[in-house]
Amino acid sequence: MLALAAEGFAMLGERAQAGQLYTLVSELIDTGAVVLWPLFRFTQTIAGITAAAACRWEAAEGHFQIAMQQAETYPQRLEQAEIHRFHAMMLIDRGAPGDREKAQTLLREALKSYTQIGMPRHIEMTRALLN
Repeated sequence: MLALAAEGFAMLGERAQAGQLYTLVSELIDTGAVVLWPLFRFTQTIAGITAAAACRWEAAEGHFQIAMQQAETYPQRLEQAEIHRFHAMMLIDRGAPGDREKAQTLLREALKSYTQIGMPRHIEMTRALLN
C-alpha cells in the first residue's frame, strides 16, 4: 500500500503527501525489499518519486540511477520506461541548468517504450510532459 499511496499522491500532484512518505520508503529499502509484488515496482523507483516530491534532488537522482540499473539487469522494460518518466518529472520540477534537455531525452525514451508495449494512456501522459 505504501508504494501505491506514494505513486498515487505524486501523480495527483499531492507532492507534500508523497514527500512525507520518503522516510517510510527509505525504511522499506533498508529491509532489503527490491521489488514490490504484484505491482512489479522497484522500491528504488518509489524512493526516487518520494525524494523528488520532498525536493531532495540528489537523493532522487541516486534512487533513479539505482532503479534503472536494477531494471536493466532483470530486464524490466516497463519499469525502465516508468523510471525514465518519473526521473524526467523530477528534472522538470527541479529546473536546474540542463535539466530540461535531459528530461526531454528521458521522455522520448519512455515514449518509445510505451509505444512498443502499447500503453496509450502512458503515451498520452508522456506526450503532455514533452510539450
